[in-house]
Amino acid sequence: MSTPTLKTIELWFRRFLVSFVGKLITKKKKTTYRKNFSTAKYLFIRQDRIGDVLVSTPLFSLLKKQYPNAIIDVFLSTNNHFTLLNNHNIRKRWIYTKNIFETIKLIKDIRKERYDFAIDLIDNPSATSTLLCLLVGARTTVGLEKENSYAYDICIPLLSRREVHIVERLAQLLTAFDIHPVPEQLVIEYKTLPESKLFASKYYQAYDLCTKHKIGINISAGSDTRFWGVNNFVHLINYLHMNYQGYAIIVLNSPQHRNYAEQIKALAPAVFLSPITSTFDQYAALIEQLDFLITPDTAAVHLAAAFGIPSVVLYIQLNPELRIWEPYRTPCEVLITQYDDIKTISPNQVEEAFDRLVQRTKH
Repeated sequence: MSTPTLKTIELWFRRFLVSFVGKLITKKKKTTYRKNFSTAKYLFIRQDRIGDVLVSTPLFSLLKKQYPNAIIDVFLSTNNHFTLLNNHNIRKRWIYTKNIFETIKLIKDIRKERYDFAIDLIDNPSATSTLLCLLVGARTTVGLEKENSYAYDICIPLLSRREVHIVERLAQLLTAFDIHPVPEQLVIEYKTLPESKLFASKYYQAYDLCTKHKIGINISAGSDTRFWGVNNFVHLINYLHMNYQGYAIIVLNSPQHRNYAEQIKALAPAVFLSPITSTFDQYAALIEQLDFLITPDTAAVHLAAAFGIPSVVLYIQLNPELRIWEPYRTPCEVLITQYDDIKTISPNQVEEAFDRLVQRTKH
């Protein structure tokens, strides 16, 4: 019998907490609630990771397009609040710090806003978003149908987590407001600040790369199991130099992975290392000017979709019943391993995927 991992234990505890709260709470469902949606105040709850916020942006833009006078605020966290810094559809970002005293004050301030709707953007049961839905004082709560549905006044059917992309699953929440989205209306959005665009342009100008085709290789991811390995990156870079001689190759890296980037540079001197960035927006601006992106599954995937950049994406998929969050409606090649180690994807597989992507985008 295998020993439970910390992640398994954490997921079990979260589900237990969601179930326990459900037994304490009895909430009368509102099967219908008519409100002038065009002037309503909406609070979206998305306190998890960067990519989770990016895949939610189509909802904000579509809601605002349908109801230009609506007020849209978002409950975020210190991990992801900067993702919406430049989003013109958002009036206010509430930032959750996990400090108990700051959280109590935050909830009090949110309740003063008297929101018409609180919308849970998470499609799996979350103890945090469950409690928030119950505490923020919105007149009506909306969420996808799942184990914590007791927290919602309006439950929206959850489409298949295996067959339907996360963007389209989340977009179903808009049906509560008489909006019935189709894929062509759903666009991931991210707008870089002018100063970040200038930061990226100065870097590319310094190396005379502005007019060259650029392949970005992002080496940074959220965990060690998603780091592909120095030798694998070097193998790939050598292949790209040999077969795509007109392209510049830029190694994108977070400050904590700078050491790996320098090791790669030592073994493949012709690559360019991205500059050290101080903000997520600077990182996004560097990606925005690429022609292709190769990356493990991180926020870079959804930035590529926002900017329309073709990408090769390396994924770990431990649960084949769940669809991966591939770049939405953007040319991509997806490589998947069912082992908890992305190094099980070989350089040859990535090279062949990149060749296919280039051929597809020529037409």
